[in-house]
Amino acid sequence: MSQLPRATIHLSNIVANWRALDGLHPGATTSAVVKADGYGLGAGPVSRALMRAGCSSFFVAYLEEGLALRKTLGLGPRIFVLNGPTRKEMSAYVTAGLTAVLSSPDHVKAWANAPKGTSALHFDTGMNRLGLKPSVLATALPALHKLQPVLVMSHLACADEKANPMNAAQRKAFDDISAAFPDTPASLANSDGCYLGKAFGYDLIRPGLALYGGTHPPKGLRINAGLTLDAAILSVFDAEMGEKVGYGATHTLAQDAVLATVGIGYADGLLRGGANALIAYLDGIACPVLGRISMDLVTIDVSKAQDKAKAGARVEFIGEHAKLEDQAARAGTLGYELLTGLSNRVERVYA
Repeated sequence: MSQLPRATIHLSNIVANWRALDGLHPGATTSAVVKADGYGLGAGPVSRALMRAGCSSFFVAYLEEGLALRKTLGLGPRIFVLNGPTRKEMSAYVTAGLTAVLSSPDHVKAWANAPKGTSALHFDTGMNRLGLKPSVLATALPALHKLQPVLVMSHLACADEKANPMNAAQRKAFDDISAAFPDTPASLANSDGCYLGKAFGYDLIRPGLALYGGTHPPKGLRINAGLTLDAAILSVFDAEMGEKVGYGATHTLAQDAVLATVGIGYADGLLRGGANALIAYLDGIACPVLGRISMDLVTIDVSKAQDKAKAGARVEFIGEHAKLEDQAARAGTLGYELLTGLSNRVERVYA
């Protein structure tokens, strides 16, 4: 068996997560955000599994992602391209049946002569990232209606902070926008937005990270691990109290220990920020990462699991025990970065 780091993608868990989120907002369409190659897990296999489960709307970031996904899924589902079109790209969108998300006056101008019903409108409700300013409604509403958009949408900036007043402020601003398009479906909620209550559901919700095992769901809602990231032990050895571990000798052993070197490192996406902080699991037993994470290797303390610690044994770094968001916090980052940062060297296996 290969010694490469391995990401086992649990498609059934991703589908179960999609269904759990769908249950939060009865009557709303539950789409799937599969940009960045399905958050690093493979947009094609993930989207096919979700389409079989009933998902009919998908979001990507770039035209190229949309074209690839259309080839994978066929003509049935709607595919939204979030970053918007250039004028020269119109024919590619139309030919492939992709929906352009318009978020600037230039996008609107570029799409003025496009077929009706081939665009969505993205409005900025306070995030100041992408989006048409609400003030355009006073000057350009007839032109926007003429496009016959299939969706109006905005994006929440602070949905992961449930009590943040910006959530209510953005919802109020979006209510005013959606009221100007009474016959057009509306969408505001990202993954964490799905947890803010039914008022945030509108007509379509757009979960991304939660599909893959991330976010902090409310009590009573189970989000399953979308993948298991594991790697093989290369060597097991004894070390004595007072000895140093790793580059820079950043860890000093406080007692005698059994250590193992595992074949995974920052070249695979295991962030250096997780040095002396990440927890790996060997057969369900917690094994702290000691010292710095190097390009291809990491050292863990297997003293509590030494009967399991043998060359070739697989150690979990993300999964059912090594929770995605817990590991991300230990590395000083977010689950998004851990998933999308998995390198091409990590073998993908679809369960």
